[in-house]
Amino acid sequence: MIAMLEYVHRCFMRSYRYGAPTVIYIGILLLIYSMGNNAIMDSYAFTSSMLFVAAAAIGSLVIDVEAFNQEMATTLHARSLVRLSAAKLIYGWMFASVLGLFAVLYPALLGRFERLPSVEELTMGLLYHVFLAGLGVSLAGWFSVKLFESRFYAMLGLCIWIALAFGARGIAHALPDGWSWITYLLPPIQLTLHALMFYDGLSAGAKWMPLGALLLYAGISVGLLLAVLNRRRLDYPGE
Repeated sequence: MIAMLEYVHRCFMRSYRYGAPTVIYIGILLLIYSMGNNAIMDSYAFTSSMLFVAAAAIGSLVIDVEAFNQEMATTLHARSLVRLSAAKLIYGWMFASVLGLFAVLYPALLGRFERLPSVEELTMGLLYHVFLAGLGVSLAGWFSVKLFESRFYAMLGLCIWIALAFGARGIAHALPDGWSWITYLLPPIQLTLHALMFYDGLSAGAKWMPLGALLLYAGISVGLLLAVLNRRRLDYPGE
């Protein structure tokens, strides 16, 4: 797996695909922290939600970083497209998590908050960023040219799914009685935003529950994705 991660890293760096989402996300951070006196957890709520979007973009770019012929050759060496896809998803999550670490430490070290963050706030802020990064990457795997014939429709589907996730609360209110449960199928973004924006008034359990929801959703998403790839017989034929 380490060798595959190193290979994916070299491919991603050479492709320069990381440039747009990385520059845009860092630009957003520099903009919102251009002045001080920002609320700590409210700021983390915004930057973590934006990282979810950036991570989805990064995951989408990583999963299809190779040309078709090149990926076929890599699959022969990996002996499974499932293993190769898992390595790409892990790498995308690691890459996005570095951006999350920057988002947490940058304003704290430069004094852009209204006060110095506590160890708990820094720890929870980092966890929310890292888990949301994993959620974004896990969703991106579904919108690949491996499952969509058109790259355009794959990106359109990903954008729609992200928009639905952010609008889950409004969708729940608009649905007829008894149908609001459908929104539980959407990524738990609203749950995490609520936890961070009202962080000081929540119990310890209420602060940790969204992290568990993120981990569960991302884990199910990745597990189902790899199962779909396996059932479609996309693995190396000799396996």
